[in-house]
Amino acid sequence: MLYEYRRYITVPGKLPAINDRFAKYTIGFFKQHGIGILGFWNDDIGASNQLTYILSFESLADREQKWGAFQANPEWHRVRAETEAGGPIVAQVINAFMRLTPYSPQPPRITTPLQELRVYDAMPGKLPALHDRFAKHTMDLFTKHGIENIAYWVDEVGTSNRLTYLLGYPDLATRERGWTAFQADPAWQQARAESEKDGALVRVSRHSILRLASYSPR
Repeated sequence: MLYEYRRYITVPGKLPAINDRFAKYTIGFFKQHGIGILGFWNDDIGASNQLTYILSFESLADREQKWGAFQANPEWHRVRAETEAGGPIVAQVINAFMRLTPYSPQPPRITTPLQELRVYDAMPGKLPALHDRFAKHTMDLFTKHGIENIAYWVDEVGTSNRLTYLLGYPDLATRERGWTAFQADPAWQQARAESEKDGALVRVSRHSILRLASYSPR
């Protein structure tokens, strides 16, 4: 299964308009053309003008066929023209194609309203060791401390040393308690020390706290 991560940076003041268009029209077109949907999110902490969503396809060829059909749909063109009569809604689109790692929950399921998207760029040659640590230690420790493992991906096209993963929480307080307990856990400290005896595994990490849009499937 191929997953497409898409992030829309909206024109200032237009986030409500893009959410409205997705809720009323776009999500219906996606379903009409057989495009799988994992979720739609707005930033809970951070940028206030972004829509993030993740779609699923059987393959790159399947994505090309279905996305092409969606883009060519006359009704979509009508809706886009009507909703952008006052000017563009989206200023920038960022996307990536990803595949689930062997240790990721399959298929991913979202059961909580709050998610955290984390992106780790590994040190050169260290991505296998990072995968090994997640598979053998980190995921179980997340579960132990009330952190939901939703999905773990590597890029299908693009960066070859990147791990992207999605965690879930019922609320921000649970997230804070869970991470504090996880980082203080002796089992995590030992696993980290052993896995990094020859140097750090992660070169840089980025994360976003996201809240499911009201129209996102659950």
